[in-house]
Amino acid sequence: MLNPFRSGIVGDAWELPEADVDEIGIQAFDACRRAIASTLAEHRTTAVLILGAPGSGKTHLMRRLRAYLAQSPDARLREVLFVYIRLMTSPNMIWRHLRRRIADDLMRTAPDGGMQLESLVYRVLASPGSRGHMLDRWKRELPRGLPWSERAFAHALGVLLRRVPESDLPSLDISSSLEGEAGLSPGLVKALRRVVHRQHLGLVRAWLRGDSLTAEDLGKLGIAEDTTEEDDPEYAAREMVLTLARLAGARMPMVLCFDQVEALEMSPGERAGFLAFGGAVSSLHDETANLVLISCTQSSVEPMFRRADYDRLSEQTAHLTLLGRRDALRLVNARLEAAGPGVTWVPPAEFDSVFNTEGLASARNILAKAAELFDRAHTPVAGPPISLADFLQQEWDRRVDAAVEAISQGDIDEVLDQGIQALMAAATRGNWKAGGGARDIDFGLASPTAQIDVSLCNQRNMNSLAARLRRLGRTARNGRTARLVLLRDPRLPIGKHAHATRRRLDDLSQAGVRVVRPSIEALQALEALRTLLADARSGDLTRDGSPISPETVQDWIAQNMPSCLADLVENITGREPASPANAQLCEDLLALLEGRCVMTLEEAAREVHQEASVVRQMVLASPGTAGLLEGPPALLYRLVPTAGA
Repeated sequence: MLNPFRSGIVGDAWELPEADVDEIGIQAFDACRRAIASTLAEHRTTAVLILGAPGSGKTHLMRRLRAYLAQSPDARLREVLFVYIRLMTSPNMIWRHLRRRIADDLMRTAPDGGMQLESLVYRVLASPGSRGHMLDRWKRELPRGLPWSERAFAHALGVLLRRVPESDLPSLDISSSLEGEAGLSPGLVKALRRVVHRQHLGLVRAWLRGDSLTAEDLGKLGIAEDTTEEDDPEYAAREMVLTLARLAGARMPMVLCFDQVEALEMSPGERAGFLAFGGAVSSLHDETANLVLISCTQSSVEPMFRRADYDRLSEQTAHLTLLGRRDALRLVNARLEAAGPGVTWVPPAEFDSVFNTEGLASARNILAKAAELFDRAHTPVAGPPISLADFLQQEWDRRVDAAVEAISQGDIDEVLDQGIQALMAAATRGNWKAGGGARDIDFGLASPTAQIDVSLCNQRNMNSLAARLRRLGRTARNGRTARLVLLRDPRLPIGKHAHATRRRLDDLSQAGVRVVRPSIEALQALEALRTLLADARSGDLTRDGSPISPETVQDWIAQNMPSCLADLVENITGREPASPANAQLCEDLLALLEGRCVMTLEEAAREVHQEASVVRQMVLASPGTAGLLEGPPALLYRLVPTAGA
């Protein structure tokens, strides 16, 4: 029989609804509702700080709030934009992380096929300042004699445009200008028009996220290259976040839910993440008038913030308290009812052992205890308890498989930034410590005897990449004592026609700079590592209801280091850079397999003008470049993320 208590941890606020007990957490829920009502009525940004112990239901509360907004009979509440942001990022990428999560959720496809950004654009089109031949005519005709309603027109416009075949939408000259267009970047205006015409939505999402796009893809959107994105990506992300908030304006307030605030503590006592996040929240609070900022955390993090930032975060404060026996039984009964009429169970006397001396327990511990006792009642012969090491191995394998999707979503910079810093701390037992970076240097690594500067060079746009490599070349020539390491996603080849980019990469290699392309397996492992540690820091990594500390996770990683990660550590910290010839051969093979996927070793060798033995040796020495199947005939194939890697 399926155990109805096993899904104890809510993954994020977008998961499907499950059994709920309205009375649990009602004070915190009401604080969120009051903040939304204040923003709607007073046109000002509000903030709520939700405090609660691990397992008290903070993420569950955010899911309840999302469902409440989506199902409200009040049209104003149904139109509120909802964004869920798990703070799994590093201090130097706070604004870029917010930008990515906001773009992702605004363009998340709803069950009806629509998107929040689509609804927002329809409201902008319905505004008096938005004009156009077809739009003006529809504004005259669609009300059909009824009093004008901007909200009703936006809804009717959405219904009308969704009925138009997508192949016909691009030919419609819907609008010539948008209300507030003067305050928007030309690129954003063009991106919003693509949303209306449902053209290149994948590219629109990538552009809104701040992902690097090729010149060809930018051409499809009609958007010019923006040097600000490369010169100062954090500033560009900040401006985009504020612009999207102001675009929504009073017509459609936006709720930003920040979860796992504790995960910002990259190492014990480190405040950098909290200072960066606090500064971002203060900017959002002071420079907008339509946001509801909800932050979920434990009370222990208050000393990590600046006082002024914390005051803005905690404009309203609400507590998620532990549950007494009555609420615990309500929670248990709600799960049983949701499981169906055939599922019955009465908690035995042993159930009371979950409560502390004050008769209280967290929702997570209550569900864990109920799951244990339910299994015991329905499976009299219980299997042996799983050890901590086996539990962590199972979690690791599950997260490596889940990383297949995560590393395909364009978050590679964050995976490398956070993952490598965590990896170095675990693999070297703290011998290498991470530090801040500067322009073009994303972070530094320092040991008692050496210092390494790391630059993430994952630009798809060759002009942007060439510009970054040029600046790094100047940095390398200016006599910096730190060794320079460039990291690039192995799925991003530098084609033969990118002459300037390849030349600058050669120059850097000649100057002793290491160019490292982590293997696909390593990328999946880094994603698994950072999610495991983020959950541990926030108290969400539990075994039988008991939290597992970040230190325990780091020790386990150090003792069970996958070979792909051990190789990556060696590639980053090793003294000898790859020869320029090998670097060029690597790029040639990556570019070749990008278009061909699979080819014989002999054919690949002819294409890159090398002996087959040389190509084979290079692939064996750099397993992240290509896969090799021994023949006959020997085959090379393009590597892609896979479950069970």
